[in-house]
Amino acid sequence: MFITFEGIEGSGKSTQIKLLQNSLREEGHVVEVLREPGTTKLGEKIRDIFLEKTNEKVDPITEAFLLYASRKHLDQNFLREHLNKKSIVIADRYSDATIAYQCFGKGLSRDFVDYIHQESNLLTPDLTFYMDISAEGSKSRIDDRELDRMESESLDFFNKVRLGYLDIAKLNSERVIVLDATLPMEEIQKKIFIEVKNRLNASMD
Repeated sequence: MFITFEGIEGSGKSTQIKLLQNSLREEGHVVEVLREPGTTKLGEKIRDIFLEKTNEKVDPITEAFLLYASRKHLDQNFLREHLNKKSIVIADRYSDATIAYQCFGKGLSRDFVDYIHQESNLLTPDLTFYMDISAEGSKSRIDDRELDRMESESLDFFNKVRLGYLDIAKLNSERVIVLDATLPMEEIQKKIFIEVKNRLNASMD
């Protein structure tokens, strides 16, 4: 099973990924976690380039090509390998993020991104959890840390990204589960674990 977590900065993705990983391993499942961009040696180098602050203008097309270079490499060198071993793979962001950030946030053509995705022959997640939080709530959670290039974007940008995620969720309601990221951590954890268990049980029927 391929599970992804999506959401703007400060939504609690990383915390919930760790909790789910631990819960599934306690039940005997083999679980692999990846972050996107990143995970592989090449992917981590691309991540550093992608997130580094710069005075140069970085076009959303440039961002998309960097992301898909990392994503394709990840698909070939990590993702399919572990899925073929019947591991549960949990990703901190995947292709939905490019649509939300580069298309909705920065105006890149959705058709262009869909074309790259299709030509790259990439997988679609089996299940996606979108951690929903307002742009203002996001900023308040990350204000006390050093921000990277993407985290330094404006409130207006993150409002657009959030609307993008909600649109993705509406169009993919069977795959994408929207979670209120302002709820207590334990309550969110329980909702996620129940949904994953139900999907796993259904796949065995």
